[in-house]
Amino acid sequence: MKHETTRSDRLSSVGPLARVLAAQILAFSLISGAGWTGWAIFGWKPPVETVIVAQSLFAMALSYAFALRRWWLGVQFALPILAWAFLALPVPSWVYLTVFVVLLLVYSNASSERVPLYLSNRTTWAAISQMIAAETVAQDRHDAPSFVELGCGLGGAIAYLSKAHPDWRFVGVENAPGPYLISRLRLIGRANARVEFKNLWDVEFGGFDVAYAFLSPAPMPRLIARANAEMKAGALLISNSFWAPDLPYDGAAEVNDGRKTSLFFKRIEIN
Repeated sequence: MKHETTRSDRLSSVGPLARVLAAQILAFSLISGAGWTGWAIFGWKPPVETVIVAQSLFAMALSYAFALRRWWLGVQFALPILAWAFLALPVPSWVYLTVFVVLLLVYSNASSERVPLYLSNRTTWAAISQMIAAETVAQDRHDAPSFVELGCGLGGAIAYLSKAHPDWRFVGVENAPGPYLISRLRLIGRANARVEFKNLWDVEFGGFDVAYAFLSPAPMPRLIARANAEMKAGALLISNSFWAPDLPYDGAAEVNDGRKTSLFFKRIEIN
């Protein structure tokens, strides 16, 4: 089975932050052009509040056209309004520095690895848990099977799964400082789970029975190639939402959540 390339897949190959910025710039260009035309022909100068709201609405509409997730629409609507409010109000300089540091801690790896911070939900965690339960029955082994999440974000999935499957070993890897620290805190006291501060490409795939990732379209061909080459025969690779267009997979589990998540999976064959 192959994953067919869709318009959404092609747009998703461009990082969400780039599409957010493109939508705002294009909306600003349209509003500016319309405003200049109105002033030049009719001498009409709209109030600043009207321009800001128009910018928000255009950016929101363009975000939908650029295949951004639904929650981005609200963010795009709010961005121009918040920017105008910050410029209009006497905001202390340390606030800007704080916002910059927080964004750096959370998104410091997004530009280099083209993997933004995607967060999965509890419904998806439960679906993965069912897949792990099936693996437990199929393997019928005495040693503890192992699971790795490549880019564990805030550690929610690892925390949930390690509690649901105490007979498994769970490892999360994350190299954005902010999410890594949050993951460490969430896993305190979990004897069968840990998080490591490292790049996902530094992970030795061969040591795990199940590998799970929620990345982006960009790294998927390399990830699948690494899994095929290094994971043991019979191991399972699971990818949330993304797969390489020209590479086969064994199936896709549809999750009954708000975003209609698909969990693509592939059983590793003998190398």
